[in-house]
Amino acid sequence: MKYGVIVCPKCGMARGVETSKKTTTCQCGREIKLSRVKFHFKTDSPSELARAVGRANAALRGGKQLPRMRKRVAKGPYSETAERARLAKDPLSRMKTIAVSLTELKSEFDIDDLRRVAALLAKESAEEMLAKMIELNIVYERGNGRYRAV
Repeated sequence: MKYGVIVCPKCGMARGVETSKKTTTCQCGREIKLSRVKFHFKTDSPSELARAVGRANAALRGGKQLPRMRKRVAKGPYSETAERARLAKDPLSRMKTIAVSLTELKSEFDIDDLRRVAALLAKESAEEMLAKMIELNIVYERGNGRYRAV
């Protein structure tokens, strides 16, 4: 899902919206047609959208120009999995999140998929993570090196 930051033409406040929608309503009550406004920032991540809206509102309230924000596009499904895993508070929930996300993404995953996510997280090696996942019954092996979340 794509998100974007717009500025309300009536009250001048930044707002985060889904780019697939046609209209949105600002907190001031104005209905805004998204086809007529400029998107100042686009992203695939809701947490990144929240930070961008905060930066934009801080700049607008301070009387400054909007900071230059570049468009962000997801680097791939593994970065999305890593983003979800970063939000997990403890290692167990992080491993569960990774296993479920990779299973949803690919139906079955292997050690190479886990290596790609582990490289983005830089927490521990994929081999150690897989051994812990199997030990804690988070994943099971379906075939030759192919795994699924329980």
